[in-house]
Amino acid sequence: MENLQKVFNQFITSLREKSQSVPVIVEGKNDVAVLKRFGIKNLIPISGKNYFDLLEEIPDNTAEVVLLTDVDKQGEKIFKNLTRIFESQGLKVDGSFRKFLKKLGIEEVEQLKDLLFK
Repeated sequence: MENLQKVFNQFITSLREKSQSVPVIVEGKNDVAVLKRFGIKNLIPISGKNYFDLLEEIPDNTAEVVLLTDVDKQGEKIFKNLTRIFESQGLKVDGSFRKFLKKLGIEEVEQLKDLLFK
């Protein structure tokens, strides 16, 4: 359990630092709400938007985005599609935080609140 807490703290600290200068793309409003509680900035939800419309929400001088979709089947599909679109526009996609979620045994971003409030 202590090791899980350590990995979780590392995840949140790294994401908080990265979000200061890099947009963090998440699936929905609940993900935004949970991540804001952890001090994550620059959040852009996908829900209800055409993938190509997301490009317009990303500031022009952006070279990289964090793509933090759920690690379930639907999240994987979204991740692959958005990665293809973003990379075709010259954006680097950071998917490392999704790997952290897998390591934490979490399928959905909004489940992070369960770790916070245990």
